[in-house]
Amino acid sequence: MKKHKKFSHFVEYIILLSIENFLHILPRKFALFLGSITGGMIYRCGFYHNIVKKNMEHVGLWDKKQMEEITCKLYRNMGRYMVDFLKSSKNKPPFKIYNLDLVDKSFSRKKGIMILLAHFGNWELLADIFGEKISDLNVVAKKMKNSRIENWLARKRSQAAVITIYTDRALRKILEVLRKNGIVAILIDQHAGKHGTMVPFLGKEANTVRTMAGIVSKTGCSVLSTYAIIDEHNNYSIVINEVPAVNTEDMNEDQRIYEYQRIHNEIISNWIREHPEHWFGWFHKRFRGIVKYKSQV
Repeated sequence: MKKHKKFSHFVEYIILLSIENFLHILPRKFALFLGSITGGMIYRCGFYHNIVKKNMEHVGLWDKKQMEEITCKLYRNMGRYMVDFLKSSKNKPPFKIYNLDLVDKSFSRKKGIMILLAHFGNWELLADIFGEKISDLNVVAKKMKNSRIENWLARKRSQAAVITIYTDRALRKILEVLRKNGIVAILIDQHAGKHGTMVPFLGKEANTVRTMAGIVSKTGCSVLSTYAIIDEHNNYSIVINEVPAVNTEDMNEDQRIYEYQRIHNEIISNWIREHPEHWFGWFHKRFRGIVKYKSQV
């Protein structure tokens, strides 16, 4: 069994490298076209349709026709984002950053910065771009099962001067970075498992990670939210916003953490309501334990 797993991981890694090398020789516009076509083919094959459909039906924000349109665009965007992710180490796509001054403003508080992220748009591109601009940028990540692909991803982040903090030893390292007035980015939009808290997300209760909210409550660090989404002209808009501090004077610790979780979830929810075809969380079992998911197809 172990030999079979090692072989399958090796094959996955070789396929990934082959696709990456192939995309590097293509003009970006044509590569993005191929990515969109590939995403459309995956959509027509029905992969992960059940999960996407169940999630959209559960939140109840769109009718059946709208859900089909959003889902089709979602798969096509998935292909486009994958292309830019694989090509970005050598050729960064055109982008414009909004509200960059908020970073310096937050640094001036000398308490470190937490970056609120979601699986929304091209989150890896953010690390690639800001790693060159910020001297102490750290991202919290869970190790992948395929160690070859994990090492490949770690190399890409390292080339962008981004430090990876793995979840198995995250808390201590995050606090160290914040004490040095550094930046830590963390994705918080997936099901959190046994350590999560039920908090509204897209208007429905969802198991939400406590790590970021707990650290903000404990340290009083600055919090910025950011995302990068591609438009119809293949340009990126990178939007940074300040997450205001909460008056938690009369709250106990659990109440403070919950309030920060609620605010963070609502920020991400607003992104999704405005641009639902750019949130890859539709492919995740975000409402596990509430929604009955079937197979991945």
